[in-house]
Amino acid sequence: MARRDVTGVRARKRLRVRQQIEDCALRAFSERGFDDVTVEQVCRDAGVSPATFYRYFGAKEEVVFAYRDGFLEALRVAIAGAGGEPSPVAQLRGVLKRFASYLQSQAGTLAMRDQIVVHHPGLLARTLAVQRDWESELAEGLARVRSVPPGDFLCQLHAAIGLAVLRVALRQWRAGQAPSLPAATSRALAAVGDFAAAFSGTGERTRWAGEAR
Repeated sequence: MARRDVTGVRARKRLRVRQQIEDCALRAFSERGFDDVTVEQVCRDAGVSPATFYRYFGAKEEVVFAYRDGFLEALRVAIAGAGGEPSPVAQLRGVLKRFASYLQSQAGTLAMRDQIVVHHPGLLARTLAVQRDWESELAEGLARVRSVPPGDFLCQLHAAIGLAVLRVALRQWRAGQAPSLPAATSRALAAVGDFAAAFSGTGERTRWAGEAR
């Protein structure tokens, strides 16, 4: 029992130190610019040695993308909840709204990371690569839920639409045009349905549009 307690204390301490480094680094990158902040400066702000920094992060860039594993796991959890949904549209809608709820819970650090990468071509390119990974994960997850091959055309299409919807919804929510990110996501999905109906030339609302609401 005592050994487990010691192990638990050490694990919590490691998490606190890692979070302290990450918080100090992100704040410094946001205030002074990514390229103008050194690892040594981050270490001074966080009260740790460079050796400790590199024990948790292999490079300065890794701090900016430390969210990646947690976000990917949240997306997988959102996908796992889609198995009981009655239709492909309902499945995608459920996944996006659950993932949007998670993104909203991370709003503060997400906005800070976005501010850091938007003016840095290298970091922005890597951010786009991370989003492509999310899109691939969503396409593969939808294929599993629907029991179709991993390269299924509609799963890939719906995943691409889903990531575009989340990007637009995030902008709308940050601009104060929706009360929450899930609400902005629902609104964007409904707009996709309206567009699909108009694009089809039927002049009628599609099943996508009706279910997206």
